[in-house]
Amino acid sequence: MYKRALLLAAVPAAVLLLSIASAISGEGSGVTVALTKKDNGSKIKINSGGIIQIGLPENGSTGYAWYFDNLSMEYFEALKDKTINLLPNEKTVGAPTLATWVLIAKKKGKGELKLLYYRIWEGPQTAVDTFNVQVEIE
Repeated sequence: MYKRALLLAAVPAAVLLLSIASAISGEGSGVTVALTKKDNGSKIKINSGGIIQIGLPENGSTGYAWYFDNLSMEYFEALKDKTINLLPNEKTVGAPTLATWVLIAKKKGKGELKLLYYRIWEGPQTAVDTFNVQVEIE
């Protein structure tokens, strides 16, 4: 089981996100930008109407999860969110998961995608990790 977990963890998250995208969003038009943990701190450009996919690893059995920090509804519309078990054939407590979101860039401007990783009952001020991407919508 341990070797299997390592193998699945080695699957590039971007490839996993792209395969998930068609199943989750059902969107066929526009450009899609897939963001993973390695994109933290980056700046991206996308056209209005473009799709942004975010995939971040989490382990819900610890109580920690990713939450948006003031998602701007002016610039982004959340289409779908889903948590995917990275070990689908295992029912192991503590199995790694991938939290995913599909958003659409609504209008021209500059926005920020900021997520915090914390336990909901402890609050955002106790976040142990962050994910932040600056987005320019053209």
